[in-house]
Amino acid sequence: MKRAPFCTLLLSLGMLVCTPTNVFAQSQRLQQGTIVRMRMTDCVASQHRFMVEMSGAGKTDNGVLCPEYVLLAERVVYVISGKNSEQLIPLAEVTRFRLQKNELLIRIEDAAKESRFRIKSMVLRPEWDRSQQLEEAEASAMITRHSDTVMTRGQP
Repeated sequence: MKRAPFCTLLLSLGMLVCTPTNVFAQSQRLQQGTIVRMRMTDCVASQHRFMVEMSGAGKTDNGVLCPEYVLLAERVVYVISGKNSEQLIPLAEVTRFRLQKNELLIRIEDAAKESRFRIKSMVLRPEWDRSQQLEEAEASAMITRHSDTVMTRGQP
């Protein structure tokens, strides 16, 4: 009879020790990021597009467009795409997400459950920042060149 209170005490002590560890482990899986870009692309995944084209089934453009997002996290930048045209995420807001297998699961506040997105590509944040700086420098150089061309044409 004395073993029952000891087992209960041991069990409740184990629950107290394990609960903070479980909560910490679950909170570590959730990451934060910001959706910075969105565009609409074909819903057919690129790996399936090749098979459709090679099978001779016809044109791969079925007219249905799916959203493709760029998600900036702390260390990694993800390019993700929705599985249907109704998977929309608000831009420029902090988004909580987690990775599961080859998918990224995003919890949208209004939705009842998490939305699943395909991960199209991933790149380290410093590399992405560097490529964005190069693109901006290239765009400003083109604008400068274009305005110089317009200015020289206007002179007699």
